[in-house]
Amino acid sequence: MDFDRITDRRGTGSLKWNAPSAPGKSDVIPLWVADMDFPAPEAATAALKARLEHPVLGYTAADPEYVEALRSWYGDRYGAALDAAAFSLGPGLVPSLGIAVRTFSEPGDGVLLMTPVYYPFYDIVRNNGRTVVEAPLNASDPFRMRMDLEAASRAAAEAEARGTKVRMLLFCSPHNPGGVVWTGGELAALVDFARERGLVIACDEIHGDLVFEPSRFVSLAAFPGAAERTVVLSAPNKTFNLAGLHLSHFVAEDERLRAALKRGIAAGGFGLPDVLAQAAARAAYERGALWLDELLRYLRGNAVFAADFVNANVAGVRTAVPEGTYLLWADAAGLIAAKGLSGDKALAERLTEDARVRFNAGSVFGSGGSGFIRMNAACPRSLLAEGLERLASWAAGK
Repeated sequence: MDFDRITDRRGTGSLKWNAPSAPGKSDVIPLWVADMDFPAPEAATAALKARLEHPVLGYTAADPEYVEALRSWYGDRYGAALDAAAFSLGPGLVPSLGIAVRTFSEPGDGVLLMTPVYYPFYDIVRNNGRTVVEAPLNASDPFRMRMDLEAASRAAAEAEARGTKVRMLLFCSPHNPGGVVWTGGELAALVDFARERGLVIACDEIHGDLVFEPSRFVSLAAFPGAAERTVVLSAPNKTFNLAGLHLSHFVAEDERLRAALKRGIAAGGFGLPDVLAQAAARAAYERGALWLDELLRYLRGNAVFAADFVNANVAGVRTAVPEGTYLLWADAAGLIAAKGLSGDKALAERLTEDARVRFNAGSVFGSGGSGFIRMNAACPRSLLAEGLERLASWAAGK
């Protein structure tokens, strides 16, 4: 796969490339939303073409062979031995988060978030009539944040003292935006915490395949002692760049949680998966492993390049190579201060309008995000270099 080749996405309806920028200008390099600028694996696109050879695109049931492909992937990539019954299909990952929230909490309940965290978590909780309970991560090292379970316990206790019952934890593993790949020891402590407080963990593992050595992804799907507390959510979206096909899956080993989840999926109105999404995803899981291995080498090279460039050339910004994901979490407080800006949102706006490069403002990820920006390195290296050079030139006042 030629990951260096630039694919023009401006005429495709791409959110990443076509989102509004400064009026009258379309030359912004988008290093923001978590979407890769690489073609999907050939196995996936070939499967789409083959399915389209049949002219009828009617209602399509869940494909047992797709579920078997998922089960094999979890065994081969994560060492997780799971029964096919543990898997349930869902819509896109974010709507599936909504299903999990509605299934395992009641209106008015508190949902614990370890922040900063993937910003749709906030909307999913609030838009479903629940209350966000923030438990900041320990960011003494902002580039390798750690769980602070004592702080999480205090946050839950304080919420309950105000009359808000905390029933569940929405968790991100690997962590977005911080790029942390949680260790087995950290996850064991989290499971113990959930058991002590009677919480269900809904764990978003969508970046689980995007992990760089020597880090190793540990899925909670088959974690010792986690089954009665955990529902995992994931999707082929990030792994194979299939986000526009809107297909996800749940993994629940515990029969009680699985039964509740199936009721929640039905209540959410989801019954039949998208015919094309299922065909592409099955082919990717069955025949995309070598493509993914090559992708990971390229992504790590991009992450190293970006971190080295920013730390050497962008005054007031520092970052590090993440353990996983293709997202760099960058401390831009020095640049914000040097430019006399009001915060990271103002910085992101100025960079879009003046430097013609777009990043995510850190504060949208909640507590702990202020003063940061998130950078997406999943694009051809020449495009990444141009975007970072624009950042450096603007920071230098050129």
